[in-house]
Amino acid sequence: MNKISHNILNRGEYLGTAFQSYESDHLLVKSTIHHRSESEFHSHRNAYLSILLSGTYSEISENDKNRIYPGNVIFRSAEYIHKNTFDTNETKCFNAEFHAEWFTKYDLNHRKGKPRIRYISNYPFLFQLLIDFLKYNMIDFTEDLLLDFINQYQKDTIPLRTPWLQKLMHILNNEIDDVHSLKSLSERVFVHQNYMCRVFKEKVGVSIGQYQIEKKLHCAIKKLFCERRNIAAVGLECGFFDESHFIRTFKAHYGITPYQFRLLLNS
Repeated sequence: MNKISHNILNRGEYLGTAFQSYESDHLLVKSTIHHRSESEFHSHRNAYLSILLSGTYSEISENDKNRIYPGNVIFRSAEYIHKNTFDTNETKCFNAEFHAEWFTKYDLNHRKGKPRIRYISNYPFLFQLLIDFLKYNMIDFTEDLLLDFINQYQKDTIPLRTPWLQKLMHILNNEIDDVHSLKSLSERVFVHQNYMCRVFKEKVGVSIGQYQIEKKLHCAIKKLFCERRNIAAVGLECGFFDESHFIRTFKAHYGITPYQFRLLLNS
């Protein structure tokens, strides 16, 4: 990797044109617009995460080539060498750069970790951070959530070891448009309801009901990013009872309606 000739972008420097920025004790946040172009190989002095808001682009490193789509999240470690091809007329990115001192504070290596493409709906606090920045030009988050995010990126996921729990997760992850009762789920995985609920909460961290709502919202977020169907159709396709149920649940979790979120993306 060090053999590749490249430019190093210092703190606050990004490709494209910045159009909105904010700084806190731990982060320097900037939104950028990129027009159709291809960059040279480069790296960033500090680690940062990037969320693609609109458009698409490709990223090339020494060993990988990835296609990035709206809603994708990438955490890039400090001095990670890559180049980008922006192939849409206008591509918008949200970039949150970490102060180097923050990694030192928690004894973390800011150069560790190969970039992995995630989806923002898997990280509700990141979605809330994005809304706060786009709507209010400020960020309010708890540091432990940010620390948990970095830790997840820097270690491999530990697989679930309980066979029936794996089956239950498969049902909940792949049958999002259905409403599952605890009784029906317990019958399908052959485990008593009370035991099923207790183990699920212990292993996953939320109740089965909360998990189902989160998966439906994740489905909706992806469609709001990538599709232009009306709000009612998105809600029904993601397993909500009707449009009002979808809007009410979305606003309770994120503080704005699905329609308001679409307006923010297009502003």
